Amino acid sequence: MAANPKLTGDTISVERPTSREQFDEFARLPFQVYGSRDAWWPPDVHNEIDLLSRRSLLSAYLDITPFCARRAGRVVARVSAVINRRYIEHWNEQLGQLIHFEALEGEDIAVAAMLEQAVDSIRQRGMRAVRSGFAAFLDYPYAIDNYDSLPSFLLRGNPPAYHRYFKQAGFVTEKGQLDYTTALTPEILARYRRMADAAGLAGITIQSWREFGFLAAIDAWTEVTNSAFDRHWGWNPVTRAEVRPMLTSLWETPVADLSMLAVIDGECVGAVFSVPDFSTALARVRRGARLEPERGGGTRGALINVGVVARARGRGVALAMAARSFLAMAQRKMRFAGYTLVLDDNWASRRTALGLGAHVTGNFVTYRRDLQGCEVAGIR
Repeated sequence: MAANPKLTGDTISVERPTSREQFDEFARLPFQVYGSRDAWWPPDVHNEIDLLSRRSLLSAYLDITPFCARRAGRVVARVSAVINRRYIEHWNEQLGQLIHFEALEGEDIAVAAMLEQAVDSIRQRGMRAVRSGFAAFLDYPYAIDNYDSLPSFLLRGNPPAYHRYFKQAGFVTEKGQLDYTTALTPEILARYRRMADAAGLAGITIQSWREFGFLAAIDAWTEVTNSAFDRHWGWNPVTRAEVRPMLTSLWETPVADLSMLAVIDGECVGAVFSVPDFSTALARVRRGARLEPERGGGTRGALINVGVVARARGRGVALAMAARSFLAMAQRKMRFAGYTLVLDDNWASRRTALGLGAHVTGNFVTYRRDLQGCEVAGIR
């Protein structure tokens, strides 16, 4: 494990993990950061180790270098510097990414040293900017509210200090994102049924992934999502070969009944990926702690993404798919539905959320640092 001599001393060192044992230590830092909370989402340690070891399905187009900061021998912060060749080719933008960021409270000096080394490694690869807080299948934005609540599935519940850490490292807020929630009341469910009926009269067939055929639905989701998100900020294309292993194991879960596809004239033009409330199965909940029903505890499903190809937009396809998904959640006794994650300036998706009767229940941000012309004191 190599260290920069200039940053090595009795108290702080910045190092690059290289062995499986060191990758395991890296992957388990969140247990120190969040372990005292009433409820939190633990990392998938094995998947993180596979990614760091370059054994992931995504490794073919990623160059990833992990960093960790130690104080008196103890890991207090971590981050991975990523060059995503598929993103660079898709957007023709020389952008690196920082993922896996976690840090203990009060570690400003250690975090600053670690982030600067990680950023410098990206600069040395010829990148002109670096982003943290959004990368397809790799990273999610940083929470700016609800710090003490269990966040929606897949989203961060980071400590407030993370924003200070990034601002001190020369980053600025690049994008804001929203998490919406709606209560599945009898009145709103009646509205959803009318939406679904109207779609049928308009020639739009909405089917669950189970009805469509789960394996075929995975491929349809991949193709629709790549088309619908082609110019969506931050996205890069994915392949069937990557997506199939990630989603195939879900066919026996409610995902197959909650996720939807839209078909017009025999062509799949829309796709929704939705999940049940995984908090009882996957979240770490302290014994005796009570989750608010709109946050989890088996009562909140979530629509993770919705996409409609360009030629089918403006026909109510997204609303119809979301309505069918939320109706399926209600049939499974869920009382709330999430609609996430929506860019602040994605007005079409925000209108869909409002049409579903949802309201904003969480706010998140993504950070960026341009690597040319940054003259802030102490920042190259």
